[in-house]
Amino acid sequence: MRRILVTGATGTVGGAVLKALAATADDDVQVLGASRSAAGDAAIAAAGHAAVRLDYDAPATLRPAMDGVDALFLATGYTVDMLVQSKRALDAAKAAGVRHVVHLGALAADDTPLAHFAWHQLIERAIEAMGFSWTHLRPNFFIDTAWAGVRARPDRIVHFVADRPVSWIASDDIAAVAAVALADPAAHAGKAYPLASERATFAQVASVLSEVTGRAVEYRPRPAAELFAILQRQGMEPVYAKSLAEGLVLAETGDLPLADAVFPTVEEVTGRPATTWRAFAAARLSELPRAS
Repeated sequence: MRRILVTGATGTVGGAVLKALAATADDDVQVLGASRSAAGDAAIAAAGHAAVRLDYDAPATLRPAMDGVDALFLATGYTVDMLVQSKRALDAAKAAGVRHVVHLGALAADDTPLAHFAWHQLIERAIEAMGFSWTHLRPNFFIDTAWAGVRARPDRIVHFVADRPVSWIASDDIAAVAAVALADPAAHAGKAYPLASERATFAQVASVLSEVTGRAVEYRPRPAAELFAILQRQGMEPVYAKSLAEGLVLAETGDLPLADAVFPTVEEVTGRPATTWRAFAAARLSELPRAS
């Protein structure tokens, strides 16, 4: 029996990968969700999956979690610690005989100067150099992240890229591509998949949301120069926050490579159309508070 381990299993993308694998895996595949707490174990079990304890910052948990695993979905947190966390996990995976690694990275130019993109690229190079079979996932702007803001304030969508178009991907689509690569590594080994399916400005997104929700949704742009201070107040790790803010300054001026690039990856890999903003919002109307 093949074993697939999904890290970040209690998060947005990792949780979606678990669901996608459960929907597509056959009886010869065991899917494991990694968790670093009893509460996480319980949430994974409640969703019908097997949980294993794995904490990037507790190295002793890594090797046991990898035992018998054939394919690994590797996702790390949004801090500079992703470098050492990934190194620890990959060392453990190599020692345990894991063969294929599907890594959740980010869409960026190969020569990007931005730290948070460069870190993902360094992890990709480490995976390749260590001799794993690999598939790299490179998503752009997450629909889910912007939607979270709409859930909190359904009358507005706020961002820092002025009227520039950017390209979007839903976490369920990332997960669908990941699940295909994890289930059939041979067919997807050595592939780097850009994940960005729909090009739209935030004003266009607000217009779609207004139509789908039946209530006025306004786009309220803010200067990208303000973002770093906001992220600091929110407690984001400073080095990551600085790089993210620098990237959005470039996006605001139209100088961020690939910011609005779109690719047919989801349909080519999964055989189904990618999720649009309209379809995403329509499927999640029940998540919004009642209009007053």
